[in-house]
Amino acid sequence: MLKKRVRVILSALGISLAVMCLATGCGGSGEKPKETEPPQTESETKPPQTESETETESETELKTDVAYTSQDRSIRITLPDSTWAVQQDADEMRVFSSGKAAMISIVHAADANAMRNISVAESEDELKQSLTGQYPDANAFEVVEFEKLSSATIDTYEYVVKYNATSMWVYAVTYGIIADTQAYVITGTVLDDNKALLDSVQKSVESFTVLRNNVFSAMPGSAVNQNGSEGQPGTDAASQLAAMTTYGSGVTLYASDTVNIRMEPSTESDASIIGSLTPGQAVTVVGESSDWFKIDMNGSTGYVNKAFLVRTQVQTETESNSDQQAAQVSGELNSYVDYGTSYTYYTTTEVNLRSQPGTESGVVSSLGGGTSVKVVGETPNWYMAVANGVTGYISKSYLSDTNTYGGENTDPNQSGENNNEAGGTNTNVGPVSGTITSVGNNTIVIQGDDGNTYSINYTDAAVNAGSGLQNGLYISAMIDYSGTLPNGDLYATSVTGY
Repeated sequence: MLKKRVRVILSALGISLAVMCLATGCGGSGEKPKETEPPQTESETKPPQTESETETESETELKTDVAYTSQDRSIRITLPDSTWAVQQDADEMRVFSSGKAAMISIVHAADANAMRNISVAESEDELKQSLTGQYPDANAFEVVEFEKLSSATIDTYEYVVKYNATSMWVYAVTYGIIADTQAYVITGTVLDDNKALLDSVQKSVESFTVLRNNVFSAMPGSAVNQNGSEGQPGTDAASQLAAMTTYGSGVTLYASDTVNIRMEPSTESDASIIGSLTPGQAVTVVGESSDWFKIDMNGSTGYVNKAFLVRTQVQTETESNSDQQAAQVSGELNSYVDYGTSYTYYTTTEVNLRSQPGTESGVVSSLGGGTSVKVVGETPNWYMAVANGVTGYISKSYLSDTNTYGGENTDPNQSGENNNEAGGTNTNVGPVSGTITSVGNNTIVIQGDDGNTYSINYTDAAVNAGSGLQNGLYISAMIDYSGTLPNGDLYATSVTGY
């Protein structure tokens, strides 16, 4: 886990009280002396505290490190201080904010469909590539920190990004806890360049705990080592063995680098080395301590430092790019959506119709610019289209609902009319603001401030929402009122949320 930062903000108001001493005197001669007045109590001598003083003292008190447990008792988080308010508390989404200065959101993916929508960078290179796609300017962002932790059943990813005048906020902290069937993503955003506030938000994000859920009981205990050395376990072999947990069944993990197998969980002696693993090699893990995995080697027991075993098999230099391309095509096909009807689109330039949704797939037909095609379905990045009786895939980048090429329609079997029922001739683009009520596959539904409900497709929009597009998020969007999408959704040219 990233280095914990502790910042305690205390505010107190001192009140100075004056104590007055009263003296008594005697009467004239011949009169009975007056009895001495009884001593005044502390309550009588203390000046009364005014209402305004009481209010002032109360208002200046600031409670820090405020523990919050969700209404369903499923999660706990420690908020930075008592200025934070709960904006939403539902299992799939929880939102906390400190005015407009900072926000923390917690997204829970509890089923396969929600898991597909979880977006967490699994490496610093992947994070930078994603950010570069949104912000081509190399100086627009800076990855301040990135760390990955792994156990046999859970991977965690934590990273901090600083945005340089390109976002609604200056800092975004992301903490993803990913298991096989469930995941939590905790995101903190800081509006201004306030390092102290960033530290407190990051500390809060890192305090997140899942309660009463065995899936998240075995959190990772050591970081993936980036320098290729095994590192020191921090405790001796006897302590590690005493704390060793044995699984009910074996779990397959993979070596992330060349690493030794040892007869005991310690690096104190090279004499304990009984074998080694190569990058990508599979091994059966049957237990773990805080720093070591216990593995089964054909009936024999060995120990491997936890920093070198991961849940996903790493790519080796001998594996060809074709494997990656095949995986990308498979991912596209698994996300295919059949419209159940067809819509007329036009090629924006000369383009190939391919047999599969991938640039390395075979070409089944070549089309000229301005050719009208019938689109019958889509994957995340490709349309399935029919042109001149031939069916194939065309990259979404090369199709438009209007013929912008300037030539005649080259397909005599098509009228060139757009079948989009939500269509029309109005091509105005305008702003819409409101609160997201549902999130689908590349589509969001918002309740607009104007009282209308909008279904917006943001596939190719410039999305600027560091905490993700999710229910309850307030957004503004520039949308195309021409209604050109096949499903009738409005098309977003940009989406900004906070």
